[in-house]
Amino acid sequence: MPEAPQVEHASAAVNAEELRKRLTSRVVRRFLAYGATFAVMAAVPPLLVQSGAFDGTWHWLVYVTAPFTGIGILGLLAVLLYKLPPAVVVTRACRKALRQYSFEEFWPQVVKKDGKQATRGRPELTLRLKNADGTRSPLLRVLEVPSRGRRRDPWPEGIENGVWVAGDLPFGAIAFVPGSGALLLLHPEKWDRLASERESAGRDRIARAERAGLARRVF
Repeated sequence: MPEAPQVEHASAAVNAEELRKRLTSRVVRRFLAYGATFAVMAAVPPLLVQSGAFDGTWHWLVYVTAPFTGIGILGLLAVLLYKLPPAVVVTRACRKALRQYSFEEFWPQVVKKDGKQATRGRPELTLRLKNADGTRSPLLRVLEVPSRGRRRDPWPEGIENGVWVAGDLPFGAIAFVPGSGALLLLHPEKWDRLASERESAGRDRIARAERAGLARRVF
């Protein structure tokens, strides 16, 4: 695996174990916020109608608030059935990888590229890492964990200033963006083309990648 020059000790920059523990709480808080918002939208209007709060001169508010009930129900179902399962899978993959790897490499140059294909209205993001001596990483697909809303800038703030990487890039890795604290799951864009490099990586690297869950395509 290419090594970045003049790498600082990982403990001075990012503690992988601490970040692994924080990851789950970040994802849980995100989904609790989504779920609570939609649950309130779904439940409050019917409760107000049953309580008689819209009787009399305020009866017209029933028609105003009724659509929120439908939006809340659909939103809650989308979170539980559509958003939550993949988030659990990706979070588990990141936690598993961070048990095996620490942030031992800092890549100061990040070349951002937008994927050619669109996924649910957003481009598939890819990037390439470079260091001062010209070493380049494979082209890597990017998935932020937890994911953010579609309308926001898909690139984490400060990523152009470099990232800490934990992993083995031909297999995959976790990147930490110091400028914003964002956590990224990285996966080789040309997975099949790197098969020979993974096979020749050596027994120890392959076994470590298998324990980290990176020896197969993650996303």
